[in-house]
Amino acid sequence: MFQYLILVFFLGLSPILLKAQNTLKGRVLEYGTKAPIPYASIFLTNTTLGVTADEEGKFSLKIPDGSFDVIVRMLGYESVNFSINTNELPASGYQVQLNTMDQELEEIELEVERDPIWYRNLEYFKWYFIGSSKNGREVVIENEKKLLLDRDTNPNILQVSAKEPILLDNPNLGYKVEFLLVDFQYNFKEETILYKGYPLFIPYKDLGKSKQKKIAKNRAEAYNGSLQHFIHSLYLGISQDEGFVVRRLKKIPNPEKPTKTEMDEARLIFKTSTSLEVKDSIQTHFLSKAHLSDKIEILDQNELDPEKLLDRHENGRVFILFEDQIHITYLNETLPREYVGASAGRDKKSPQISRLRITDPKVEIFFSGSFDDPLGIMVEEYMAWERVGDLMPWDYVPIRGK
Repeated sequence: MFQYLILVFFLGLSPILLKAQNTLKGRVLEYGTKAPIPYASIFLTNTTLGVTADEEGKFSLKIPDGSFDVIVRMLGYESVNFSINTNELPASGYQVQLNTMDQELEEIELEVERDPIWYRNLEYFKWYFIGSSKNGREVVIENEKKLLLDRDTNPNILQVSAKEPILLDNPNLGYKVEFLLVDFQYNFKEETILYKGYPLFIPYKDLGKSKQKKIAKNRAEAYNGSLQHFIHSLYLGISQDEGFVVRRLKKIPNPEKPTKTEMDEARLIFKTSTSLEVKDSIQTHFLSKAHLSDKIEILDQNELDPEKLLDRHENGRVFILFEDQIHITYLNETLPREYVGASAGRDKKSPQISRLRITDPKVEIFFSGSFDDPLGIMVEEYMAWERVGDLMPWDYVPIRGK
C-alpha cells in the first residue's frame, strides 16, 4: 500500500545529510520543436526539494542519496514523471520533453450539485487516504470537488483519481501538500487500500517561535516509529538504539489441521461407515478442520539482530535481504488514543507494533528512509494505520539527543 510525497527546507539539519550530495541536472524542451521551456517546475516527490528551470529550460538541483520519482510540469503542458537512482545519474544530465496539452483534455469544473452518495464516498476517501490520526483529522482538502469518485463501476471498490493535484493543508505538521493522485482504490470486501501518487511538500513560512516549536514537536512525533524512521535507522545501524525491537515471524505447518492423507482416509471412513458415533468422531476431529489454514504464524521470542536483515556492500550501498515477515515493536512511544479507539483489544499503554513483509528479494535502502521499490515492502498494523496525514518528506532529518 501505500504507501510521497519546492523549497529546500531542513528541520534540524545535521552535517551527516550533507556528506552525500548529488546533482540532478538537465533541460526541459518542447516535444517535437525541441524549443526550450523556461521556468518549468522540477521536484522530487516525497520531499521538499525542487527547482525552477531558467530561461533556457536548464535546471540543476542538489539532492541526497536515494531513489526518487521526479516530476516535471509546466502550465499548458502535460506533466512528465520518471524514476532516478543517485547511483546511476547520467553525467550529461536529462533531456525532458513535454507535450503541449490538448485543450480538450483540460478539465472544466462543472458547477453541479453533488448528491449525498458523492459526499459519503468523499468521507470514505478522507478516512482511508488521509487517515484518522490526530494529524489526519486536521487535514483539509482545499479542492475536493476536483476529485473523481467512482463506486458505480464496482460497488465493492471505491476508486478515486484527479486530473490536477489535490491540494492538502496539514496544519499540525506545517505543510501544504500538492498530491498528484494517479489512482486510489479501497476494497470494502477485502478491506485493502492501494494508491499511487506523487506528493510535493511545501513548508509553512513566516511562523512565530511558539508555532515553530509546536510544529517541530508534531513532526517529530509523526516521524518517530514510522517506516521511514525504521529504514533510516537500519541504514545507519542504530535501530536498537532508536527503540526498535525486531523479531522474526515464521510460518509453520498448522498442527491443528490434519494432513491430506489423514483427510482422505477420514472422508473414506465417513462415507463407508454406518456408525453414527464414528461419523460424529470423524466430523469433529477431521472434516470440521478442513477449512483451517495450511500454515500458521509463530513469533520468535528471541530478538533478531537487525544486521542479519542487511547486505552491506563495500561501496556503501545497503540492501534488505530477508524472506520471512518481520515483527517490529517500537518502544519509545505508546499507542495514540485514536488508534486504540479503532482497534479492539488494544491498550493505550502498549508499544507500537507493526509487521513488515518483504516482497522483493533485494530491496535497496537509503539514508533518507526511502527504498528503491515502492512495492518491495508491505506494512501491516500500526505503520499501515498511519497514512497521508502523517506523511513526512524524505529530506526530514530529526534532531537527536534532545
